[in-house]
Formats: sequence, C-alpha cells, structure tokens
Amino acid sequence: MGFITSLIAFILCAFVYVRMIRREVPEQIGKAQAWVPVGAGVIAPIISTVIAVGLGMLTIKLHGGEITQSGVNMPAQQAQQETNVVLRSLIKSFRVAGSTEELVKLLLALLMVKIFKPKNVYEYALAFVGVGFGFTALEEVLYGGGGIASLGVNLGLARYAKLHGGSAGKHIFLGLFLPVLWHTLYDAATTFNAGFDSTDENVQVAAVVIALIVTVASTVLQFVLLVRFKNNAVKYSEMVY
Repeated sequence: MGFITSLIAFILCAFVYVRMIRREVPEQIGKAQAWVPVGAGVIAPIISTVIAVGLGMLTIKLHGGEITQSGVNMPAQQAQQETNVVLRSLIKSFRVAGSTEELVKLLLALLMVKIFKPKNVYEYALAFVGVGFGFTALEEVLYGGGGIASLGVNLGLARYAKLHGGSAGKHIFLGLFLPVLWHTLYDAATTFNAGFDSTDENVQVAAVVIALIVTVASTVLQFVLLVRFKNNAVKYSEMVY
C-alpha cells in the first residue's frame, strides 16, 4: 500500500512540477536544475528519520532513568496524559516533523540554490518546489508542495528585495515560520494525534474529526498556494537577480 501511495504521489507531483517548469519565461530551466532538487527531496525523509531517531534515543538516554525512578504510578500518568493530548501532539509533531523535516528540506533547497544559482525569483522557488515534491513522493501524498512553494517564493522575494534595496524581513519571517507552523499543526492533527490512543471514546472521536478537518483544509490550501504560484510565473520570472 505504501508503494502504491508513493507511486501515485510521484506521478501527481511530476505532472504538476513539469507544468510549473514550462511556465517560466522567456526560457525553462535545464533538466539538471529541474530534477536534481527532486532527488534531494527524495532523500530528505531518510535524513530526517535518522535525525529524529537519534534525538529520540538521546532523549531516552538522558531522561529514561529519571522517569523510571520518579515513583509516579501508572494510573496517575494515564490521567495526566489524557489532559495533555493536544500539547503532547504538538510537541511530538514539532520535534519529529515541524522542526527536523523542515530544517532538512530548507538546507537541501538552499544547497540546490547554491549549486544552480537561480537567475530569478521563479527559479529560486522552483528549487524549493523540487525538493518539496521529491519529499512528498517518498513521505506522503498530502504534504510538501504548497508549503515549500510558499517558502521558496518568500525567500526568493527576500533575496530580490535585499539586492534592490527593499525590506527582506517580512519575507524571511513568513518563509521560515509558516511552513514549520503548518507542518507542525498538520502532523499534530493526523500522524502524531495523541487522541487516537486515548482510552476516552469522546477524545478518540474528537481526534478523528480534527484530523479530517485539518486534512481537508490542508489539501485546499495546497492547491490554492500552488495555483497562486503558477499564476504569478511571469511576474516572478521577470524579477531577475
């Protein structure tokens, strides 16, 4: 099932990505500049997983003994966990996905920018989109496209503003903060939703409803951001560095 999901994601991402590339004016980027970032995105989840596992093992090593000797009985622990479902979901999501995965994607995308030296804002953003789509094809169908497109556009606009005497602060803030927030909230509501494991049926139902709402909202937002990016292709292509 995982293979089929990844295959569908790859086909969808490739179709959208090719259409994005063709929108650049006056000429498209080369094949290497188009597809090397996708390859970087494919290895991003692997790097993220290694980092997350390493941090998890370090946390267990530092605090495991402390928890064992705390003397807190299991019923009390369970009661405390039930009251902190949202907080636990957010913390785990940020630690595993919102921070680690976003940082890896950001660094890989910046490496692509360094290697291929995009000549305009559109090409700058495409480097991020390529990494995002490669990540999506291996990680999951839903997340990766719109968020990292927004990141790429904002950082590309920040660079343009800096070179032309404008203010880059707002674009840097939006580019770095929003993808992390989005990814954290999305995974907290879905993959790392602690409410799914609750012993309270009401909490379980609420967790499912929240997951469905966030999934639908995220899907719509993905398409909105990608369509907006494509519609501004000419404008961003003309913003030359």
